[in-house]
Order: sequence, then structure tokens, then C-alpha cells
Amino acid sequence: IVGGGITSVQLVIRAINASWCKSVVFIQRSQRLLRHFDVENSWMGPKRGRLLDEFFSMNMNDRAQLLKDARRGGSVPPELSKELHRLEAKKPNLICKEEVKISQVQWIDEEFHVTLDDGSITIVDFIWLATGCQNAIDYYPVLDNVREILPIDIINGLPVLSQDLSWSSNESVEECKWKQLARKRIWCMGALAGLQLGADALNIVGARHGAIKVAKAIRHDMKTFSC
Repeated sequence: IVGGGITSVQLVIRAINASWCKSVVFIQRSQRLLRHFDVENSWMGPKRGRLLDEFFSMNMNDRAQLLKDARRGGSVPPELSKELHRLEAKKPNLICKEEVKISQVQWIDEEFHVTLDDGSITIVDFIWLATGCQNAIDYYPVLDNVREILPIDIINGLPVLSQDLSWSSNESVEECKWKQLARKRIWCMGALAGLQLGADALNIVGARHGAIKVAKAIRHDMKTFSC
């Protein structure tokens, strides 16, 4: 199992306790990062308001850098890491390795021969990748046509949305009315809204923050349309 975040550890625990599993090798390229949430704890506590004020005072490039620094990749809740350590001590067929990478994988006699950069070779039947994903708009092909018809500025892989999370535009470029209206009725949330929501855009707190913005925009749009 390759990973380093909560999903990879959950897979390890599930697999090593399964009757069909003989052994598990768990590797990650960095040291395990222990956090209760997917961002620094300060974003989830009483300091969140101040952090958001500072975030919104930044230009878009600085916001993008702050998002990267605050997330830092996959992390594991302390209680889950404790359970993993308990199983590692109890079960000799569970091997956990940190700060290692896969150098080579060969398919020989219907088995994977995995060579790590520490020189070790492991023979396995399955390789599970719990390595997360890139939170960049280029990895959302469903939006390719939208971007072609309604171009939008991109910073560090994230779209520069309006404050209400609608599909912003370069005001210096004149567009026909239907495109202007379409931009106002396309909203983004989650990771793609990070430049307008902050470092917690991915979790439930950010989802609530985003939902309020979108709901207000929809109500305003309905009121304007009805008038």
C-alpha cells in the first residue's frame, strides 16, 4: 500500500485484519504527518477568523502559496496512527516504511516484484495506491469545454473565481450577454474554490462556507430574475 494520508492507513488496518490477506507492506515517501484535520489545527479553531482576514487581504498569488503551505499533503489523525503502531507491534506480517520510494516494478510469474530505493525487494499480489490527487483544474476534464467557451484566469492550478464563487471573467474582455449570464450561474466549490474560501475549502467547514456564498448568490439571482 502506497500513501501517507488517512485513506492509506485505513486501507492498511482493513487489509491486515482481513482473513484473505497474508501480509501488508505500507510505504510512504515522507515522514508520517499527524494532524486531526487536513489543514493546520489553527484553521479549525478560534483563530480561523483572523486567518481568513489575513488570507483575504493577500493577492491571489500569495493566497495560492498559503494554500499549499497550509495543506502540506496527506496527514493521519493521531488516534489512527496509534492503532497502526499497535498493529505493527502485534503483527509481524505488517511492515511500515517511511521516507522510501518505489524505484522499479516488474511483473514476473503473475506477481509484482517491487524494488524500493532503500534496496529492498518485495513480492506482492496487489499494489494499492492511496496517493491522493492533484487539486488543479487541469485534472477536471469535465470543465474543459467550459474553459474553452468561458476562459478564466488560473493561478497555481486554481481558477480565479468571483467572491460568490461564480465563474469570474476578465472585465476588459467584452462578451455577449448569454456568456455573461452563464458566468454568473456557474459556481465552484471544494478544492477549486480555494482562492476564495481559504485553506479549509476541502473539508466540511469550507463546504459550509462555500454553500452559504452560493445560496446567497442564487437567492439574489432569483430575486433579480423575478423582478
